[in-house]
Amino acid sequence: MVIPELSRSISQDDLLKLLGVAREWLDTAPGRWLLDSERAVMRQEMSACFGQHLVQYGLAAELLDSERSVLRHHWQLDLLAGPLALPAEETQWPFAPHSLDAVVLHHGLDFCLSPRSLLREASQAVRAGGHLLVFGFNPWSSWGVNHFAGREWFSEAGFVSPARLTDWLELLGFAVEKRVDGCYLPPLKSQAWLHRLGRIDALGQRHQLPGGGFYFLLARRQTLGATPRRQRGMAFPALSLPPLVAGNRRAHKRNK
Repeated sequence: MVIPELSRSISQDDLLKLLGVAREWLDTAPGRWLLDSERAVMRQEMSACFGQHLVQYGLAAELLDSERSVLRHHWQLDLLAGPLALPAEETQWPFAPHSLDAVVLHHGLDFCLSPRSLLREASQAVRAGGHLLVFGFNPWSSWGVNHFAGREWFSEAGFVSPARLTDWLELLGFAVEKRVDGCYLPPLKSQAWLHRLGRIDALGQRHQLPGGGFYFLLARRQTLGATPRRQRGMAFPALSLPPLVAGNRRAHKRNK
């Protein structure tokens, strides 16, 4: 699949195509390596979360291992309908404000029309004391080179820096409790080379060096933060999902 040339903006249709290309990439050697690394982080960090209600949104529809999760009820939201996912707009989630114990954004901010709008929507759904778990691509890494150099789908992904995201979270009433980095090698297409250079990645993981290809932020809601929208009825209303509508975002490199 070929990503269309995008000059100044990206439409909803182009975003869906971009998301499809990136999900196909997850079946390649570097894609599987990324998911394996991120699943390992999830298994370790989910123990900090508590409660019963969790929602996942983003690139991989099945990042969580439900058998290892400490939260009982899971929902998956997606821009596309699927066998396990509920279709929803990035700024119209079918949950009342402050009704969820945890929200996982798996590269959701990297594949959206407006990262700040999506983060605001996700944060509003988290109750006081609940957690927001965010995976993102690190622009200040070997993976970020592909982003700024305009290579493949990396050029149109968001690549919001962890420092900027931390600032946004603080404005929304969250405190970042932990950061984890991973994937210290470039996204090499050869499984053999990924294996040969595995010691470099292991060294970075062991010492949590800066410059990993992805980062993970665990943030806990301290206050109610931004004023929530009007209550939509019950804590978990009937999931009347709005249709996807056209939108656009500027496709500039956010961290230049």
